Amino acid sequence: MEPLDSLKADSIHRIRPENLLDGVDIASNFPNSTNFFNEREDIRSVIIAIDGPAGSGKSTTAREVARRTNSLYIDTGAMYRAVALFFLENGLQIETGDIGGILADVLVRLEASDKGVNVFLNGTNVNEKIRSSAVSELSSVVSRNSDVRNKMVSLQREMARKCVEGGGSVVMEGRDIGTVVFPDANFKFFLVADPKIRAQRRAAQLREKGVEANESELYQEIIDRDGRDESRALSPLKKAELAVEIDTSQLSFEEQVDNIIRVINGNG
Repeated sequence: MEPLDSLKADSIHRIRPENLLDGVDIASNFPNSTNFFNEREDIRSVIIAIDGPAGSGKSTTAREVARRTNSLYIDTGAMYRAVALFFLENGLQIETGDIGGILADVLVRLEASDKGVNVFLNGTNVNEKIRSSAVSELSSVVSRNSDVRNKMVSLQREMARKCVEGGGSVVMEGRDIGTVVFPDANFKFFLVADPKIRAQRRAAQLREKGVEANESELYQEIIDRDGRDESRALSPLKKAELAVEIDTSQLSFEEQVDNIIRVINGNG
């Protein structure tokens, strides 16, 4: 995997609607980026890290970036949610007990699908279950445990390694991909958005599924979650060095995806 040592510190750039990619010299900052592409829009042996807080748009954006570049999509947040679901369903406490022993009974598997990825916990598809508020809240706690994090990071690196060694590419999203899991990722992005906008997005997602949603409560959950994620001692949420920061508050889904693709393809 090609390191990012050719990038300049001033390539860290905050993208807003009024200055999309303005001032980002793609050719200079990513001099070999166009070599990653073949005659289609596929990319070869590349790791793309997309980090950001909940509701910033990173999951849906990462799935579409992976689809358009024919890359493997790895949703690391879903992996932690699956572990949290295991604890919830089995009445286990993350603060006590033999976590290492408990994790021996936890098998998390991701499987590509037309909609992005299916998440399996011990052989059962848990796509819907892991999106509940209870699981979301606990996953923030679970992800702070070193045993859990070490196991998940190991799995994430192994999945990506196998893909890249086979000539494929990976789009991996989470909260510490560019800082911890793959600090030498070929491309690193950090998506952010106003907490109120993020609460509105989450409420809309829940309502689409027929679930009642209180935006005020969701807003507070987001603020609390951000605080936990940013202050945790182990792999805190923060922008990676040399990452391109994108404020998605006023961006459409297509704009989010298009501008990431433009950076990767060197056509900014």
